[in-house]
Amino acid sequence: MNKAAVLSELRQKTGSKLLQNREMWKAPQLESGVARGIVTELLGNARIDWLISLFKMNPDTLIFWCKSDAQASPLALKQRGIDLERIKFIDAVSDLQQPLRMALESQLYPFIVAPNRFDEVRIFQRFHLLAEKSKSTLFLLGQKDFSLAWPIALQLEINNTDVETEFDIYIHKQKHGVNE
Repeated sequence: MNKAAVLSELRQKTGSKLLQNREMWKAPQLESGVARGIVTELLGNARIDWLISLFKMNPDTLIFWCKSDAQASPLALKQRGIDLERIKFIDAVSDLQQPLRMALESQLYPFIVAPNRFDEVRIFQRFHLLAEKSKSTLFLLGQKDFSLAWPIALQLEINNTDVETEFDIYIHKQKHGVNE
């Protein structure tokens, strides 16, 4: 067995042990799922579609969504089968720290979605601690490049494929589970 195969096998074995100790959300085309209580960054042209599929797979959860012009509208979410009673929408203001902090501290919303307008590590660290305490998963929607901030536990680039219900998912960073 070559070195790459041995490393891959070890990663799978250690990753599966890490997964057993974390509560996970079922996620579309992500076998390991998404850990609860983490900060996640999403890039790609299908990130909203993937989130909608995630919300459909976890129908009993409440969602806090800081929306901006470039994201899905409430009407589009309703047309795709998401019950709007589950979602608390707020318009993305210039400083998102306070509404996100309040949503995380409330512990009411297992899923929190917002544009990624942050660049300071201390802000990501604060969100990481609050998400971990509340067991909420914070999804930050990035634009072009992944953030280099260490508190982000999962970074996914999600793009469309030729098949309408499938996604091309590239895992850039995954601290909870196998990083392939």
